[in-house]
Amino acid sequence: MWTTTTVLASLLLLPLLMWVIAVERTRNSYPPSLVKLTMNHLAYSYPLDGQPGTLREQETQQVMTALLTFLGESGPGQHLHLIHDDTAPEVKAAVREWQQQWVEVTIVGNTSDVTLLQTVLTSVQLGRRQRRLLLLCSLQNTLRVFDAVKEMNLESSAVYWYVILQSDFTAELITHLREGTQMTAAVRTADMRYRLRTSYVDIHNQVRLKAVGWWWWSRDSGGRHVASSSLTPDLQQVYRDFGGRTLTAAVVDDWPFFKVTPVSTTHAIPDSGIDYQVLTSLALKLNFTYKVKLDPKGQWGGPQPDGSVIGMIGMVARREADLAINEITITGPRETVVDFTVPYFMESTTIVTPAPKEKSKAGAIFSPFTPLVWLLLVAATLAIGPVLSSVSWVMELYTGKKWDRSIQQYTFNMFRNMVVQGNLIVSGYWPHRIIFLSWYLFTFYVFALYSGTLTAVLAIPSFEKPIDSLVDLLNAIKKDGFIPVFAYGTSNEFIFREATSGIYRDIWHMFTPSLGYVRSFDEGVEKVLMGKYAFVNSYMAVEIRVRKTGISKFYMAQQTFYPQGYGMALVSGAPYKNVFSHVLLQLRESGLVDKWTKDEVSKLKRQDKSGRSSSLPGAITLLHLQAAFFLLLSGFSLASAVLITEIFLCSPRGEKTP
Repeated sequence: MWTTTTVLASLLLLPLLMWVIAVERTRNSYPPSLVKLTMNHLAYSYPLDGQPGTLREQETQQVMTALLTFLGESGPGQHLHLIHDDTAPEVKAAVREWQQQWVEVTIVGNTSDVTLLQTVLTSVQLGRRQRRLLLLCSLQNTLRVFDAVKEMNLESSAVYWYVILQSDFTAELITHLREGTQMTAAVRTADMRYRLRTSYVDIHNQVRLKAVGWWWWSRDSGGRHVASSSLTPDLQQVYRDFGGRTLTAAVVDDWPFFKVTPVSTTHAIPDSGIDYQVLTSLALKLNFTYKVKLDPKGQWGGPQPDGSVIGMIGMVARREADLAINEITITGPRETVVDFTVPYFMESTTIVTPAPKEKSKAGAIFSPFTPLVWLLLVAATLAIGPVLSSVSWVMELYTGKKWDRSIQQYTFNMFRNMVVQGNLIVSGYWPHRIIFLSWYLFTFYVFALYSGTLTAVLAIPSFEKPIDSLVDLLNAIKKDGFIPVFAYGTSNEFIFREATSGIYRDIWHMFTPSLGYVRSFDEGVEKVLMGKYAFVNSYMAVEIRVRKTGISKFYMAQQTFYPQGYGMALVSGAPYKNVFSHVLLQLRESGLVDKWTKDEVSKLKRQDKSGRSSSLPGAITLLHLQAAFFLLLSGFSLASAVLITEIFLCSPRGEKTP
């Protein structure tokens, strides 16, 4: 009986004993909670054991050192930066101890100087390699750091932030963050445990923090942690699915790349085009939707000499849009204010001018031969008369028979042979016959070449020398008064404007802004038809508009220059840049971009009714025969002049000519 009572008592006391053990373990495992926080120092007490007093400095250093070590080892990258202030006296000691354990670490101890922070984040030596930044500051200095990041556009997918907060100020902190600042916050709780939270962007494009685990410090075992997911999420995985977010795309109305239906001066409905297909495919692949926003002035834009950023590039740089797409050339100055994906479309630049005018055919009768050939033909015709006359004189001496032919008669008849009108001279002497035979063959060969070439000259149009290169353009500007035309705010205008030497600079020095600037590609092509204007622009954009207006009215240079790649402009530090680039490469390598290009061009070809003029010769017209009529009228005019001269020179004064 006694044994049974003892067993029952033991069973009743066992839960109480386990509770006492649990309380004791809890007391020994966790540090005391924070009860007071000021901006300049930390004060601690011991609410668990009821004994007031400050926490031992050595233990505080151990806690902080363990936490810094844990966060420093949590992310990828070899470069580690620690930013701290004098919030707590214990911090400096913890930093010194922690620094001894790390070699490749940069300590920034003054958060009031944001230029030092900028130097750390934009270091040329570090480039785009992964970096980790530990931030251990007061709330005021923490917010100042992230405000500086926003103001100077220092967001980067290569930088990951770890922020230690001694109280839960996360609600205020996230209002100072933008997408592109990847952050994990270690928030201290009441029992010296730290709750771990990582940043993300919700479906409404707002930065939020989500709890992923805990970190705590034990006197016996040191730092411990538990986490449901990584403290440094893989951006490639995070942005494989945007979760149905809506992004804003800056565009201009620029078919065949992006055709829109304007709703207002700044908003439009996407319609069609190459880049429309690219962006739509990207959205389907990554699970996001988009709305388009127009630049009010319809400019591509970029950084300006006064420091402003205009056009679509300016909208992205100011974060009025998440991205810009529409035939955007990747340039160095633009890359200073936005990030670019890999190029997905390549083309070059051309020059479009008015169609060369057809040359006048008034002098076509002389065009088959060069001046030297004409001179030799005249000389041969004049020489054949004296040669035949000399042979006749010798024959008279040898035979004693009179040969009644003058030099004029020989020359005239040989000329008749030259123009295939027959020969009136008949000779029974072989010397004459041999000379006649050689002359007949000579004139037949000359006439055949002349008539064939003249027919080709008359039947096939010939035109003035066109502008086929930058050298031709420069000569046309100097000699013929041509005016170069550029679309304002485009990369083509930029390369000429910023050139410091060479033919680009020479052409730009002769550029007249009041006459040569246009606001759109359509305006540039239309201006070409107004006179001696040469529009310099990308080949695809020019070809489309030339075909639409009537290709026979224009001439496109045979030589192209300045190869350029089109990319998608993203906000600076966009964490989804690599994901976008990966999908764009897939679209390009699969041939879809080329297919969409051909589809857009084929739409225009079906609408193009003008076409090119046939290269085959057509019927002979009055234009072709103007040289013959010109020669006839010239002969009539010359005969009239000779007649009038003879009347006045040969008639006696006062007598009438019969």
